[in-house]
Amino acid sequence: VSSSFSNLRLAFTAPVADGGEPGLTSPEEMLLAAAATGWITAFLDVARQMVLDVADVAVEGELVRTYDELEGTRIERIALKPEVKLRSGLGFEKVHDMFRRATALARQRSPVLRALAAGVQLEVDPSYH
Repeated sequence: VSSSFSNLRLAFTAPVADGGEPGLTSPEEMLLAAAATGWITAFLDVARQMVLDVADVAVEGELVRTYDELEGTRIERIALKPEVKLRSGLGFEKVHDMFRRATALARQRSPVLRALAAGVQLEVDPSYH
């Protein structure tokens, strides 16, 4: 894949489980990266609105696929595990409200998450300190 508006040049493959070449990126990995980026962007917007001092945000993720004889392989679930480091302490209730708001905002703003919304479950299991 290349792009006329940037220097982006990527080689893709099928997932290794489907016979793809190890070491190359699969379209599923790109979807997972897009979902994580959409969530982080929304989280940082919510944190800015709440005037929070965020030191760091990291997200691990997993994309779960299933196989059906009639429909073939499909993406069933995207699970994101963000870890947030805050410079100032917040109460438990406020932090979890912030995570809920970020997830809702990510679903609203991210074209990838909107496109997947009907058929793909999005799970966000955040931690913070």
